[in-house]
Amino acid sequence: MNEQLTALMAGITPTTMLAASVAAVGLLVIVTTLISNRRQRRQIERLDERLTHLHAGLSLLTNTTEDGLRGVALEVARLAGAAETKPKAVVSARQRIAAAAVHGRSVQDIAATEQVSEGEVLLHLLLDKLKPEAASAEVC
Repeated sequence: MNEQLTALMAGITPTTMLAASVAAVGLLVIVTTLISNRRQRRQIERLDERLTHLHAGLSLLTNTTEDGLRGVALEVARLAGAAETKPKAVVSARQRIAAAAVHGRSVQDIAATEQVSEGEVLLHLLLDKLKPEAASAEVC
């Protein structure tokens, strides 16, 4: 056995020994890289799960907050009576514009008198025209 080892050692040159050492170190680097890669993948999967749970919790919190604030706003509006009241300035402007149109004044003249755009005058006239139809539609 000693003779076989001696014969084997005699055939090994320093270049062969260097190549074997480099191959062993390379193999060690590859194995270490694979192990490290596996650990990192597990950590990334765990982080992904945690982010998914965080997103779900944040969505639930956001929805709950929005629903709560919407409820508070509706209750405040109900208590203040804001839902039933209309701004008087808008109502009176609409009435003035409708009355001026009935008397035959032009859209440009009404817009200059009310100090609004012609588009707003046309919008008020259209709303005034549609208002009776909406009331009759509700009755049917």
